[in-house]
Amino acid sequence: MKNQKIQFQIDDWIFIPSEDKFILHNEEFIIDHRLSRLFHFFCDNPHTVFSRDELINEVWNGSILTDQVITQAIFELRKILKQHGSHPFGYIVTVPKRGYKLDAMVQKVIETTGPIIAKEPAKTNEEQGANQPQHRKHDKVSTPDQKSEHTTVKNTPFKWWLLGFALVATLLIWHRYFQPSQQPATLPKAAQTIITPSYLSYEPRYIHVVSTESFLNDHLKVGIARKLLDYLKTYRDYRIIYDGPAAKVAANELRFMSIERNGHQYLEIEYLNRVSGDKHLDRRYRISEGYVRQALEKSLEDLLDSFNIGAGKSQVERLINELPRSEEATSAALESLGAAFQAHYDEKALNLIAHASKIAPENQYVISTAYMFKLSEIYLRPAEDTSEQVAVLNANNGPIFERFEQTQPLTPRLLEAMSMMAMSKDNPLEAKRHLVNIAHDRRSIMFYILSAKIAESTGNRSAAEEFYYHAILEASTVQVLSLSEVLFFNSDLSDIRNKITSNMTNGSQ
Repeated sequence: MKNQKIQFQIDDWIFIPSEDKFILHNEEFIIDHRLSRLFHFFCDNPHTVFSRDELINEVWNGSILTDQVITQAIFELRKILKQHGSHPFGYIVTVPKRGYKLDAMVQKVIETTGPIIAKEPAKTNEEQGANQPQHRKHDKVSTPDQKSEHTTVKNTPFKWWLLGFALVATLLIWHRYFQPSQQPATLPKAAQTIITPSYLSYEPRYIHVVSTESFLNDHLKVGIARKLLDYLKTYRDYRIIYDGPAAKVAANELRFMSIERNGHQYLEIEYLNRVSGDKHLDRRYRISEGYVRQALEKSLEDLLDSFNIGAGKSQVERLINELPRSEEATSAALESLGAAFQAHYDEKALNLIAHASKIAPENQYVISTAYMFKLSEIYLRPAEDTSEQVAVLNANNGPIFERFEQTQPLTPRLLEAMSMMAMSKDNPLEAKRHLVNIAHDRRSIMFYILSAKIAESTGNRSAAEEFYYHAILEASTVQVLSLSEVLFFNSDLSDIRNKITSNMTNGSQ
């Protein structure tokens, strides 16, 4: 159509090839036509690696004689996108010995009439900074005012004061994050008068997780964040902190926020290193309409890069591929994971993981998780026929686990489920046999709970207490003991609760 206008959206950037310009927060950046042609080609072919010769042939039809033109064009594009945006490489990534690729999720929009895609209000001069590169500026495009949570973390003194207030509130919300669904928190609040740590007291292994309330209300995004944190810990021995005194000495801070824009859902992730004071990551990942697996993989790659962790793409793919291939099943499984650890959403978690297992009956993760959630629910809400319920659940899942064991490499999740089944049959030796096959870097909260119950059943109370302590650290709350006390057999863990309660009470004095 004659009046069609093609636009591309990458995070907050709008690129309009026909006008040779970028738009960010209503600010326009006019670029040379050669840069526009190159970036247009990248937008049409995201995530694809092109050599310099291929770019010369595809973009300029072989009309330029030297690849220095490509090098210079990419340098200029990166300069604009890096200094004004949040991607560390300006979205255009160099692939050693191969070429370049556009490392971004690109949304193509074709408009016939109407204004340009709606954008956030323009930043103030303070927010833009004094060292912005000089570009030709035009009048700002008039669009309806929009607000997002991202505006709560802009770098002005007043807004940082508001952010500090908001973080205190979110810490209280996160206190419930790992709570079992049937009981409220019982621990007193941590000491409020904690001195700001000195430079050398920051703990590099600690990651303090902060979030917004709207994020916590979105169980899919919570599930994605939990899975990302689990994956991140497979690369280094990180301890995830949600609340309490340890949060003050964490050298790393991860913020999760929920964003909705133009009818699409985004998960925003920020990573701040408190030692250097630098923000190493600030990106949004679209998760609506079939983008969940892609967003999970891309955000994990970005997190690893931000934490300076070298990981091959094949290793990342191996972790992601433990989830179902089906986008619907993956979304249901992750949303179930997010709902499972928030109060009053246990039924939702069970229904979602059951739905995922119907879509992906050959996936170890969803089948194992469905079994573990259901078995935990039976013990948390005991009935007169509890033993019969457990027997029926085991009878239905036992043959499936055996088939997996015979035909597929076993994942850590399936090994945990098989260990749970063995303990439900009062066979701690078999349960331990499954647990020892779980690699050290894949140990979860349930691994430590199961190890503690095995130790208890064999009379090793000291070892059990040590495992329970690990479980509490992994969960960042003593409420993990609520499930531990009733799982398989009743355990009296009041002495552990009293130690922790006494410790926190003395710390607040």
